[in-house]
Amino acid sequence: MKVEVAIHGEGITVMSEGGEGMGPKDLERRYLRWGKSTKRGKDLLGQYGQGGKAAIGHLGRSFSVESSRPGDPIAWRFTDPNYRDRSRLKTYELHEVAKHVADDLGYVRIRIDDVDKRVDLKRVGQRLADAFRLLLERGDLQIILNGSPLRPRSLGEVARKDFRVRAAATIVAGWVGTVDPAKRTADFVPGVRCYRLGRLVKDGEFFGHPTPAQEPGMALLIGEVEIPRVPLTINKSDFDRDSAPWVDIEGRLHRLLKPIARQLSRQPESPPPPSAVRVAQQVRRLLSQALRWADRPELFLGSAPMRPRMSAPSNGDRASQPHLPEAEQPPLSQSGSNAASKRRGFGDIVIRQLGPAIRSQTVIKDAVKVVVINSQHPLYRERKGDIWYQLETAASEICKSIEGVTVAEYERRVNEIVLLAFRRPPIPGIGLISTIASKECEPHHSLGMAGRLVASRSINALPKEIRMPVVSGVLLNHVDQDPAQ
Repeated sequence: MKVEVAIHGEGITVMSEGGEGMGPKDLERRYLRWGKSTKRGKDLLGQYGQGGKAAIGHLGRSFSVESSRPGDPIAWRFTDPNYRDRSRLKTYELHEVAKHVADDLGYVRIRIDDVDKRVDLKRVGQRLADAFRLLLERGDLQIILNGSPLRPRSLGEVARKDFRVRAAATIVAGWVGTVDPAKRTADFVPGVRCYRLGRLVKDGEFFGHPTPAQEPGMALLIGEVEIPRVPLTINKSDFDRDSAPWVDIEGRLHRLLKPIARQLSRQPESPPPPSAVRVAQQVRRLLSQALRWADRPELFLGSAPMRPRMSAPSNGDRASQPHLPEAEQPPLSQSGSNAASKRRGFGDIVIRQLGPAIRSQTVIKDAVKVVVINSQHPLYRERKGDIWYQLETAASEICKSIEGVTVAEYERRVNEIVLLAFRRPPIPGIGLISTIASKECEPHHSLGMAGRLVASRSINALPKEIRMPVVSGVLLNHVDQDPAQ
């Protein structure tokens, strides 16, 4: 099958050639009906008959569909000049047109006009080459984007082993292996890539085995597998993981991957530089303090024991108490000590190599929430893992656990935590940004990491190695203590 995609100005054309095509009745039954599809109940991708129509309405205001079946001497076309108008019930008139391919071929041609969404040609090519990598590699599909044929996405240099196993009353086939860490591509995602009919549905799957955030050696695992019979989610971005076929296939592939997972778990972990570890510890303390001030400590809870504290005596009590040498200070009661040791502390932040495509992940280890920051991410390398980058990454990661918030609310909460962390120095010995007025920060909610901090006159006083870049004219505020810290 050949698919041609043309993106020019305000028009997008997609034409598939070599498939079944559609005749007049097919256009009515297969295309114009919402919420119902003849593909439902079959081992196919479509279920609800609305994906293509919804995508057209999202991209542009008008469209036309032209189609013909193999053996038909003509084609049929209908158009809608104002597709987004839902004020009335619409009827379409089919027009006979000349066929654009050989009579023995079927085709479908969709043209979208008045496109008002930004379409990145390079990103479209990357997504198509990734989603249909398997079909492109086998030669079952040819995709031409603006006249240039797409090549299948490379996974790097891989040592692979094919497999065929039986699960869910069907055959599950694919391959697994390991990638050469020195020859991984920049967008490499570890784990098994799961397909349906050659179309990528889900990547980074480990079928119940530890992820690279838990076992760093698993960052070398790669594989591809065709998953039949399992229903897909409505947007085709995952499988129905509660379905009986998925549970059966997942268990079978978990057993299949055991030997290679055991081998990769024994891979020695390259320890991060001591400076990165120290920064991660500073970020943990800053983040914990900020979450206390924001009354959201539950976002980063752990089981780390907290140091017991005695209530400070009032001035009158302090004056009336005799001074005792340190050796004669009365010990804490046993019950108070035990209660303090059981208090839940905050989680942890660690630095690991997760591959270049992942910024961070959250794992639960021994009931402690651990934020894993990826030292191989391009932004980490660009910023050299400094405190600014690690703080925003950790704040963004823990805020993912907040349910039912919009993107704007998520951004606002991340911004709030970062600002609170730098409001005043809660930890002696760490130079922090001094008080930041909330009204000054409000306009900068939409900016990135550097833009979260407010302008100041003393940016030039900072050492060169920790200066932040200027973002939209926004600079750092002054540093209270030793800037070198």
